[in-house]
Parts: sequence; structure tokens; C-alpha cells
Amino acid sequence: MFRSNPVLRLAGRCSCGKSGYNTIGRSSINFITHSSAPRQASGKDSLSMSGFADDGAVTWVEATNSLTDPSLKLQPEGSENPHYFCACDKREYLGVNAQRILGVTAVSQEVASVTGLTDEFKPNFHTFYKSRVADSTDNLPKWDTVPQGTISGGSEVFKKDVLPPTAVRGPEPLVYEFTEVDPPLNHFTKVSHENVSKRVQSKYRSSSVTPSIPNSDQKRDVIVLGGGHNGLVTAAYLAKAGLKVTVLERRHCLGGAAVTEEVVPGFKFSRASYLAGLLRPQIIKDLDLERHGLKFLPRNPSSFTPVREPNQPYLLLGDDAELNRKSIAQFSERDAEAFEEYEAFLGEVRDVIQPLLDSHPPDFTGGKIKNITQDLTTIKDLIRVGFKNKSVLTPFYELFTGSASHLLTRWFDSEILKTTLATDAVIGALVSPSAAGSAYVLLHHVMGEAAGKKGVWAYVQGGMGQISESIARSAREHGAELITDVAVSRIITEKSTATGVELADGTTMFADTIISACSPHHTFLELMPGYEEKHGEIEYPKGFIDHIRHTQQGCGAFKINCAVKELPKFNCYPHEGNEAGPMHMGTIHFESRMEEIEFAYREASMGMPATRPVIEMTIPSSVDKTISPPGQHVVQLFVQFAPYDLDPKVGNWANPSFKKAFVDRCFSIVDEFAPNFSSSIIGYDALSPLDLEQIFGLPKGNIFHGALTLQQLGYARPVPGWSNHRTPIKNLYLGASGTHPGGGVMGAPGRNCARVVLADLGK
Repeated sequence: MFRSNPVLRLAGRCSCGKSGYNTIGRSSINFITHSSAPRQASGKDSLSMSGFADDGAVTWVEATNSLTDPSLKLQPEGSENPHYFCACDKREYLGVNAQRILGVTAVSQEVASVTGLTDEFKPNFHTFYKSRVADSTDNLPKWDTVPQGTISGGSEVFKKDVLPPTAVRGPEPLVYEFTEVDPPLNHFTKVSHENVSKRVQSKYRSSSVTPSIPNSDQKRDVIVLGGGHNGLVTAAYLAKAGLKVTVLERRHCLGGAAVTEEVVPGFKFSRASYLAGLLRPQIIKDLDLERHGLKFLPRNPSSFTPVREPNQPYLLLGDDAELNRKSIAQFSERDAEAFEEYEAFLGEVRDVIQPLLDSHPPDFTGGKIKNITQDLTTIKDLIRVGFKNKSVLTPFYELFTGSASHLLTRWFDSEILKTTLATDAVIGALVSPSAAGSAYVLLHHVMGEAAGKKGVWAYVQGGMGQISESIARSAREHGAELITDVAVSRIITEKSTATGVELADGTTMFADTIISACSPHHTFLELMPGYEEKHGEIEYPKGFIDHIRHTQQGCGAFKINCAVKELPKFNCYPHEGNEAGPMHMGTIHFESRMEEIEFAYREASMGMPATRPVIEMTIPSSVDKTISPPGQHVVQLFVQFAPYDLDPKVGNWANPSFKKAFVDRCFSIVDEFAPNFSSSIIGYDALSPLDLEQIFGLPKGNIFHGALTLQQLGYARPVPGWSNHRTPIKNLYLGASGTHPGGGVMGAPGRNCARVVLADLGK
């Protein structure tokens, strides 16, 4: 809610300072116009403007009126409204009296200086005429402007100066035409696959390289869409089983979100995912990944929570139980005693759920004998570990249904310990630690396993891309064909059976089996005509498409990769030289009070990037000397509570200035703890939720292809009744993070999918 300010003003002056305008009071509408008259008058493709319904609210200061002085030939062609310009030779555009047409006098914000509440004047929609020449790429609503004093929003007509129904979005249209944003989530907007295809072309960043596909006309056994780590795992297992497999990847490199890229010369960034520990041990063994170059680099200590002030206690945790006890005891002796028991409890719960990771949820509704055999094995393993860890079965229920705050408060007293542990509950999730169901994500703390050690998270020598590269080497060794720079435009079906794919250049490729290692959203709503439950010969089960469309995608992740000339120097932990110390090895947390996480969530839930976002810093070069020049380092910031869907009055991620302001905010928070950080940065790569979607194909920037909320796990992932990697389309399978058991660089969805395909093929 905005404060009352009766003298709220928007004032504008041209660059010479002579001409301009003054306004008083609130504007009726704030918009970005793409209409022809302002374009002609200003010489710009678009113009941010504020409109005032009260004509007396705007006073022109020594401005030239295009109608009263026609000799200057300033009047835009086809316009009958008076337009106002600077009286000097520059003739800068100031605005227009559009009371006759739109019921407002509109002033250009391009020459404005704002005093008062600047948020009051931020544009929150675009206006176009039918003949618009260019479209915008942000997520603000787009309206067609129509003469006779109305603004049409598609599904209804708004009178002259009536604002959009909410601050977040305009009215939803009857027909999906503005393809700068995804189709709205309702049941009345008519969506054509043709317009969805237009959206896809602008939504994702594709390679500019023309792909070379040998023997594209030859039929394959299997085509895998997407060369992320899950797609590569699937391809490797199927190729190992003797199938002819081709992987098609849109980007120039394999790995999806598990990639290493040299964005800043000399520095190798794990550009998206940044820590290893979830990759299933059986995959490492089956595909012989260590022989193919995979090497984990464990971290110890593994966690550091600094404080701002020098000579004050900080929290340092690692493998050493005695070190942990002493560090925690600075804040609470009771917590020091309870911590080891807490980790043992989570470890037992981890053991209970391990069997569920290596198979799809058991299904006895039918299927091949091999599927039933796999299900029986899973059930047997669950009974075995359940009996062994029966003491945690009742607390297990609470862990999966309660809130992280409640659970941690029962275990511990000190705020700094609870907050450090609570950050695990919000990783990749737009959720509050006090929300029911957030506690189970605390398992993230102990789910890691690397180099044969349980509960351990590690770096990968050479960056996270080396995981994907080692899988790719194994796949190639077994005969898989891996092709990059290939964008797939649609999945080809015949009589509700997947038969092949069509590429962006029109090339078609066919196979007996199609496996999508992309998100369910991209698979069914963008690569197939999935906005209707029946389309031609394709008929989906009732409710299937609705589940896909309404999958909860909230994530709020923002990634910043930095190249720095020196290590952060923390106020609370003095350290000389540029060699890494214990504080640099693990994950560094900048929150010490639970309310900091709560406040960040509340802002994000209202469509605002958090004022103080939750930040995790890792410095992989402190352990891995192969990814940066000598004496310099790679610093990664994983930032939480930067929502994809923003209130347009706040801003949008397509605006470089808005994005940079958020990055600077993150840097300033780190500076509070390590004052040399910002000044040490040589270059950086900032990935907003919009970037994560456009570059890596993560829906709304969700790092898990769909939130890991309880209603979207197990039998409900991705859709109830379809948790076994099969789909309603015959011979089409899903094998990425949007399927069971979920996201992270785990490889389990890819391996489990391969096992289902091989069972269906009788292998």
C-alpha cells in the first residue's frame, strides 16, 4: 500500500533545461506505448509515458504545440492530437494531449525527473495498435489500443482511464496472440499450437550454428531429446544395451544445467548447478565414470556462517564431530550435544528413502514381468531398511509433513545454527521454512554422497560439466550418437504413437522410441499440441494436460558466477595471504536469523525480489586448482527468493538495469561480511530466472523442472498415474528432473527411465 502524498509530482525537462512539463497528483495510467504517433514524434521504437485523466494536472512549460505551429512540421502523420515538443532546436518529445481518444494527457517519462514515490509512475503494461511494428520481451501485459476512448484487453473493454484489474497483470485474453509470454493459466483462452511455436522460437536461446546430422534419414532405435545429464545417462544405458541411440541437444554443449563454461576468459564456471553429491553410486559404477574422468573433491569444513562484526563467534561445520561441537557450543552447549544426534536421525531417514530413488514408485496395476520384478525388489528393499530403522518411521511422517522451523526449533536453541540448517529447506523452492511440508527438504543436508562417503557434498574437478562429460564419454564408448546445436520444434505422432521429431530447420528424424529429457511442460505444451486434451488423433486422459499446465514451478533461484582477483576476507575470521583457509572451503551462509529467511520469502511471494535475498557462496577454486588462473578464484553465489513472476510495478528481468540492481544488492550484502568482495570482482555472469529458462530450458527458472512440493512427488510426479516414465503417447517416455525422484544432478530419472524402456522392449 502506498502512503498518501498530496504533492506527488512528476516533472520533465528536455536536455537544454528550457522546456518541459509539471504534473500534480497521481497518474491514471503508466504504460509503454508502441503506437505510431509517439514513435514518429520521438524517433524511438517505444516510449514510457504517464497519463493523467485530469487535463489540469499537466502544465506545459515553454513547450511547442504541433498543431498551433504547423510550419515546424512536427505533427505525426495520421494524428489529430496536439503533441508537445521542446522549443529549442533539439525538438525533444514531451507528450500528447490524448483526452479525445484515450481520456488522458500523456507525458513522456524519457525526460522526467521524479520526486516523491517513484513506484507510482512505473509502467505496468504496453499499448500497441493493430499495426504494431515490434513486440517487447518482458512479462508486462500487452494491450491493443482502440480509438473512441477505450482500451481493449481482449476479454473485456475498459473505459478511458480505468486501471488494469490488478497491479500484477492485465485482463486475460480470449485468444492467445501476444507470444512474448506463455499462455495464461485459465480454461477459456484459446491457444493455437502455431502461436505456441512462435513463443518457443523467442523463448529459448538456440545456437546459431547450422547442425550437421549424419544419416538423418535413417531410422534410429531411440531418439533422446535434450543432452542434459539425465538424457546422457538414459542414452548411455540404452546404448550399452545394444540400441542405436541419438541425443539431440539445443545448445552448443552437452550437460544441460550441469555444465562448465568459460564465460570470463581463464575462469571455468559451473554455470548453473554447482555442487555434486546426489549422483547415484550405481550410475558411477555401471557407466565407469571415474575411468572417464569423473573426480570428486570433498570439502572440509563444509559450512561457514560468518557474522558482520570482527572478533565475534562464527559457525564452522564439517566432518570433524569435535570441531562441530566446539563451534556450536559458542552459541549453545545444548545444541552442541544435540547436533550429532540430529544428523544421525536425518541419516536414518535418508537410508529409508534410498530405495525409492533407484526405481519408479512401485506399480502393480499391470505391465511386463520385468517391471513387476523391479517393483518387488523396491518393496523388499523398503521393508528391509524400514525394519532396520524402525525407530524413525514415526518421526519420518512428521518430517515429511511438518515445517522446517517447527522441527529445528524443537531440536535447537541458537538462531545461527537453526538458520544455517534452514537454508537447506528453501534451496530451489519458493517456500517459507515455516510452511507445512518444508521440513523434508532438510534431508538435502545429508543426502549428499561423494567419494564413497555418505552425507558429503563435493566439488568436481574441472567443474560440474565434468559429470556430464564423463557420462557423454561412456555413452559414446557404447555407440551413442550425441549431436549439439540442434533445436527440436515438435514431436511427430501418428495415431497417438510417437514416431519421430521435426527440427527447427524442417529436417525430420524417426525412431521406434522417443525419450524426452526435457521438462514435462516443454514436452507436452510446446513440442506437442498439448493445450487441448484432444487434438486430431491425440487424446490425453482427462486431467492430464491440466496437471502439466498447472504444475507448481515456483523456485526463485538466481545464480551469479564471479571471477575474482582475491579471496573474500571476512571481518570475523582474519586471514592473511591469498591461499584458501577453512572458511573458504565449504558453503558460506550470510543469514543468522530465521526471520531473515521469512522476510525474504514474504517479499518474493508478492512478486518482489527480496530486499535481503538468501545467499549461498561457494568457492570451488579453493579446492580445485584447475578452474582459475593462479592466485585468482571462482566465486559462485546461489541466490534464493528472486521470483520469475514479478509485479510489473517493481520491474522485470528483461530489463538489464533492473537485473544489475539486484546483482549489486547481492554484492553489497556480501560486502557487509567481507568488505573486499565487490572490489575484487574481475567479471561476472548473472543468471536471472528468465535467463535460466531461456538458456537452460528450466521452466520459469525452476532448477528441478517443477517444485519439489509434497503434492508433486512420488506417484504424482509429473502427473498422478504417470509416475513410471511412460506417457499417454505410445513410445514416448519422460526421463528428466520433472519425473520421479526429482531434480538435482542425480541421474536417477535418466537411469530409471532407461530401465523402463528396456523392460518394455523385453531387454
